[in-house]
Amino acid sequence: MTATTVTSAVAPLSDHDRLLLLQVEHAALVAAARAAVAAAEQGQADPLVFLRAELGRHGQLPPAGASPVELLAVAAAARLAREVSA
Repeated sequence: MTATTVTSAVAPLSDHDRLLLLQVEHAALVAAARAAVAAAEQGQADPLVFLRAELGRHGQLPPAGASPVELLAVAAAARLAREVSA
């Protein structure tokens, strides 16, 4: 279920509630990333399990064979577009 699906399932949400939902989802993603780094440092067999679970929850797992550089470039382009339009 994506954040959009969650939002539409309980719509209408106020702008404040949407912001809170976004903050909660961001916190969950950051926690999963931090857990993955900690697991890797501890030598756990599959340190990415936390990230896979969180990304999968939102339908955001990369497609098979995706290039890490291309995935990062998409995010950088979106960030640049946002900065230019601001």
